Amino acid sequence: MKRLTIISIIVTTMLILSCQKEQVTLIGEKGGTIVIGTFVEPANLSPLYPSVAGLNEVVDLLFLHLHRTDPKTGKMIPELAESWEFSEDLRAITYYLRKDATWWDGKPVTADDIVFTFNLMKNPKTGYPNLAKLRFIDRVEKVGDYQVRFFFRKVYADELTDSDLQPLPKHILSKEKNIKGSQFNLKPIGNGPFKLKHWEPRSHIELVANDKYYLGRPPLERIVIRFYYDPDSLTGDLEKGILDLAQGLDPKVAKTLKRKKAIKVSSIPGRSYLYIGWNLSNSLLKDEKIRQALTMAIDRNAILREIYLKEGAVSTGPIPPSSWGFNKDVKPIPYNPKKARDILTQAGWKNLDYDRILEKGNARNEFRITIITNRENSDRVQILNRVAADLRAIGIRVRKEVVDIGTFIRRVIARDFDGMIMGWTVTDKIDPTLYWFSDASRGRYNFVGYKNKKVDSLIEAGILSININEAIQIWHDFQKTIYDAQPYTFLVVPNEISAYHGRVQGLDPEVGPDIPFAYTYWLKKKDQRIVKLPTEEEIVTPEQPITETPTKPEKKEEK
Repeated sequence: MKRLTIISIIVTTMLILSCQKEQVTLIGEKGGTIVIGTFVEPANLSPLYPSVAGLNEVVDLLFLHLHRTDPKTGKMIPELAESWEFSEDLRAITYYLRKDATWWDGKPVTADDIVFTFNLMKNPKTGYPNLAKLRFIDRVEKVGDYQVRFFFRKVYADELTDSDLQPLPKHILSKEKNIKGSQFNLKPIGNGPFKLKHWEPRSHIELVANDKYYLGRPPLERIVIRFYYDPDSLTGDLEKGILDLAQGLDPKVAKTLKRKKAIKVSSIPGRSYLYIGWNLSNSLLKDEKIRQALTMAIDRNAILREIYLKEGAVSTGPIPPSSWGFNKDVKPIPYNPKKARDILTQAGWKNLDYDRILEKGNARNEFRITIITNRENSDRVQILNRVAADLRAIGIRVRKEVVDIGTFIRRVIARDFDGMIMGWTVTDKIDPTLYWFSDASRGRYNFVGYKNKKVDSLIEAGILSININEAIQIWHDFQKTIYDAQPYTFLVVPNEISAYHGRVQGLDPEVGPDIPFAYTYWLKKKDQRIVKLPTEEEIVTPEQPITETPTKPEKKEEK
């Protein structure tokens, strides 16, 4: 790499990280199956369409990145790209691709696949939800069969992160007219360490080792991801030894599992925050002071204490405490139901008919809202019950609706809610465009309809900043601005709690179970077993199929 004149600390860091590369070595005894339990079933298996319901980590076992970041060391791990270098002006990155990486059908992975995928993502007809990630990439050009160059419109700190694509096979998809509706999204041809063998909806996904993987066949023969709809079933299967790994565990469950000698429990600071998103098109919720009053009325410390056993922190905005951009000076709005009631009274809300519910103008005009969440997440259901009780205590009538995940996602996308209990995950790269940008084409997940030009400017400035101290101040201001406005009632940042059986080898206890790196796990011969998959009769079926197609649900009468 050429010596460059670096204009700030953060660009220096960017270049240092690009030079600090680690190689993954596959070790361990061959054979065996591990079974992973999770509460989230992906909507598809394509890198183009990440799920609204949660991170689709299974895709990372099927499709290679250009490079990844080691979750423990922060160093870059080359995958499809053996190496890369920046241009002198920092406005281009040239990637040098491996020549031994192939698609599962034996075709080589080349620069043509990278260019094809980038153009596919940029095409509006594709419907790629994270177009904002590509907004500063001007173009991608093939330099040679195994060389590709990304050109950037501006110099900024996340050039490496934003240019990291998971390419799709051009030779298979180039003639596909409807990418979003393609069967490829459900039965893909990838290039990763594991191949899809079978997907049984609402039950499990079965993966088998890829003989043609460039590092050699992974140690494990199979990985099975099983989907659960209640925590008791998942916990029971973990205790019985049916599961090897489980993620997203309830702290109360984890407390019980810690007593089991064969099971190890991992708890690390969380990257996800839970919130109540308020539909700002509802006239009741347009006023910032009203939303602040709602937050004051909700005892978030009690939620953390009673539901999460203090495993986490009260949330103070869209950046969690584990992030480098977190503003520790933003303090939680204190729990103060009396002050909340006073604010509502000042806004004209009074108990006109002495039924303990607030009205405005006349007794029929009650302060009434509907809050929804998904039944598959028991923590959110408990939160909903707690929130409804707290709001009822200050005179707000809350209709609680607990629905299956498919219905929940459809209603959130259609904005058919007053409040919805949900969560977002923040990665090492801070880019809240999808969730907070005013323009709907860029703020694809801004389901509450929050619009603030200052926030838009802060997002742009934070992403483009090439000075670490300046970037920190920008994200501090962003967090404070959002928190003051309370478009969400920010609830808690739970710790990430996972559990795994002691027989699983190659797993770093400091990081915990990490599905994208499960291809490095292995089992001793004595621990390898025959895994029986659920029969059709044993599959638990939700009321409706899981889908992210927005449809307007039928109106329900108030009970």
